[in-house]
This record gives sequence, C-alpha cells and structure tokens, in this order.
Amino acid sequence: MVVRNFGTVSLGAAIVASLLFAPFVANGQQTGGLPALPAPIIAVIDFKRAVEESEAGKSIIRQINDRHRRIQKEIAADTTALEETKRELEQQRAVLAPEAFKQRWRDFQIRVQEYRQGIQREQKKLDLMLGQSILQVEARLAEILRAMAQEIGSNLVIDAGPGRGNILFSDSQLVLTEQAKARLNEVLPDIKVVEPPLKQRSNRQTPRLQIPKVQ
Repeated sequence: MVVRNFGTVSLGAAIVASLLFAPFVANGQQTGGLPALPAPIIAVIDFKRAVEESEAGKSIIRQINDRHRRIQKEIAADTTALEETKRELEQQRAVLAPEAFKQRWRDFQIRVQEYRQGIQREQKKLDLMLGQSILQVEARLAEILRAMAQEIGSNLVIDAGPGRGNILFSDSQLVLTEQAKARLNEVLPDIKVVEPPLKQRSNRQTPRLQIPKVQ
C-alpha cells in the first residue's frame, strides 16, 4: 500500500487559531471584567494541503514509501521460506517419530511468531517515523503562519481545508496557503525521516501502512 497523503493533521483550526489569536486578545482592554475583543482580521489556509504539498512533505512520503517497499520484499522472502518449511514438515509427518515431529512443529511455530512480531515492530516504526516527521513540518508551518499573520495584521487564521471547517466561501485574497507553502519550502526544503526507538509513543494518530501478515 503506497502512502499518498498524511491523513488527519494534528494542528487543526483550533490550534492554529489559538496560536495566532491569543496574543491579540490578551492586549484588549477590560470591559466589565471581560476583555474588549478586537475586530477579527481573518486569514485562511488549507493547513493539510500546505504540509502535504510542501517539498518536505513530499520528501517524507518518498522516504516512507521507499522503506515500505524494502520491508515488503523482506516479508515476501520470509513468507516464502516459512511456506517451504511448512511443506517440508507436512511431508516429514509420516516418517518422523511423533515426538520428533512435535518438536520440529513447535520450532516452526516459534519462527512464525517471531515473523509476526517482526512485522508488528516494523509497522510501529513506520507509523512513528511518519507521524513524528509530519509533526516537524507542521510545527515549522505554524511558526511561519504566526509570522505571516503579524506581517499582514491578521489576528485570526482559520484552517479551512476539506473536512476541517464549515467555511463555504472565502475571498481568494484571504487565503495564505500558497504563500505559506512557499515560505515553508524555503526554510524546510527537505527533512530526513529517522527511525525512533520503539518504546517511544506517538502523541497523535497517524496513518497506518498495512503490511500483510502470515496466515
């Protein structure tokens, strides 16, 4: 299965808005115990698309898919070896002593279990590598959006990508997606996907690459 996008982006509208809007609210005047909110000056971005279509985002996809293909080849070789061993055991059942056959079958089952555990470990690595790499790009894009908002005097940036909000229309002049993506490409033209320790847990839900398991 080839990865084509990142799935759910963790820095959605609420987080992006809070990063950019909170400092302006804090500076408002107090009125009856409540802050006098400034008039919203809104900018719009498709956050997910900006991350996915950035040079760093596309690099992540390539690296994950390359690793996935290598794993698939290794799994295919291991699967063939296990299937051959199973056929040999079935042929030896009639000639081996019962205890000898049971021991060889137990040894085979241990190999199968190790094979399955190996696949699970690789699955976890891929998920963590994908998720943590995306987080780095998202964090950099959030910094860029903060700077852009200050430059244009915006106090509210809304993530209006498909499925991210209920905005039905926005003036094209309010949309920062292409400009933000261009700046992201300048400051983060590439990113190296690294292998994390398995004990590390991802703090976000990431797309899962489906690797076939032995039947």
